[in-house]
Amino acid sequence: MSTANQREPTNDELWAQPPTIDIPVAGKGLAPLPHAPVPVPGAHQSHPAQDRTVFVLAIVSVALGIPLTAISSTTVGLPGLLVVWTGIVLVNFFYARSRRL
Repeated sequence: MSTANQREPTNDELWAQPPTIDIPVAGKGLAPLPHAPVPVPGAHQSHPAQDRTVFVLAIVSVALGIPLTAISSTTVGLPGLLVVWTGIVLVNFFYARSRRL
């Protein structure tokens, strides 16, 4: 049995705390803090949600295209296969085109 007094470390001891920053006051000769950058009108800004929706549509199209290919080619043949894939391509094309406008 140990006679040493041991204790669990606290969160402050385990994890480094962010440093405190002295915020300069504008009236005391210091420059004010800079604000967030203002977006430039007409500049291209990326929208990750748009890219994700196009990707999801592509995955769903392939997932639906596989069974539809099997069904259409066995029941109708080549014309059915062409109709299915033409429809899938057109849906993807017009969706992607509408997102760019």
